[in-house]
Amino acid sequence: MQIDFTHCPGGAADSDELHPSFFSDTALAVQRLRLLENAGFRRVMIDDMGGLLVNMDLASLALRATHSLGVLVSHWPGIVAPVVAARQFATLAQLGQGRLSLRVPASRGLREAPDGLGLAGGLGRTDEYLVLLRRLWSNARPFDHEGAFYRVHAGYVPLKPAEGVDIPIQNGGLSGTALKVASKHADLFELPAGGIDETRQLIERVKVAAQPFGRTARVRFSLPVQAEEGDGEWNLGASSGTAVARLVAYAGIGVTDFLIHGLEDGDAIESFGRQVIPQVQRAVRRYDPTPMVRRGSHGQLRRVV
Repeated sequence: MQIDFTHCPGGAADSDELHPSFFSDTALAVQRLRLLENAGFRRVMIDDMGGLLVNMDLASLALRATHSLGVLVSHWPGIVAPVVAARQFATLAQLGQGRLSLRVPASRGLREAPDGLGLAGGLGRTDEYLVLLRRLWSNARPFDHEGAFYRVHAGYVPLKPAEGVDIPIQNGGLSGTALKVASKHADLFELPAGGIDETRQLIERVKVAAQPFGRTARVRFSLPVQAEEGDGEWNLGASSGTAVARLVAYAGIGVTDFLIHGLEDGDAIESFGRQVIPQVQRAVRRYDPTPMVRRGSHGQLRRVV
C-alpha cells in the first residue's frame, strides 16, 4: 500500500485559512518546493486566498520548479464556468504530466459566496460541476447540457489532459448528501482530523456510500495532521517514534495520504522527511506486501510530533 504525504503551507489542520508566506517570494518558494520534493513529500497543497487565478499561477510555478512533486489545487464551484475551469486545469495537467490533482472542499467557510444555495444546494452544484468537468476532459466532440445549476452549449475543451492521465479529485464532507457526492466523485476522500475510532467509522460510512457507484475499492483516504513547532512541541528527535507509530496506526485503518500542516521551517521539513516519512512507509510495507507505485497512543491526531 502506498503512503503519501502532502505539505500544506501555513494554517491549521482544521482551518480553511492558509498563510500566503510560503509563496510570497518566488525564489524562496522555489527553494522550498524543491526541499519538499527532496524530503519525500508527494504533493503540495495550493490554497491561496487570492482565488483561482492566483492558485493557477502558483500551481504552474510549482510544476515548473520541480520534477516529481505533485500539486493539489483547491477550487470551489461557482467561481468560473465549467468550460473555463476545465480548459485551465487541462492546460495545467498537460504541464504536470500526471502531477496535478484538484481539491474541492465540502465547505468554503468564510469564502462562501452569498448565493443563497445553502448546504444542499451547494452540494448539488458541486455534483453537477464535477460531472461536467469529467465530461469536458474526456469528450471527443461538443455537447449541450442543461441542468439545475449549469447550462452548457457546444461544450468542448480541445486540449485534454495528457493521454492516459486523469486529474484526481479530492473532496469530503460529513452529511449524508456530502458523503454521497464525495463517494461518487472523489479519488481521495478528505477526512477531518479526529481520533482513530471515529476516523475508522467515517471510512466505513464512505465505503458504504460508494457502493452504489461501484467505487468502494477506488476511493482512498486523506487525513490532516497538525505538526507543531516551538519549545518542547517540535522536538522531532525525541518524538519521531511516537509520530511514526500514530501515523502507521491510521494507515492500518485505511488512510493512505497525510495532509501535513505546520512545517514552515526548512530544517523542520528536512527532519520530517528524514525521520518520519521513510519510517512510516517502511513500517507499512512490513505489514502490507502490496508494491508501492509512484503516484503508542492512538488518540486524536492533532499533534503527532
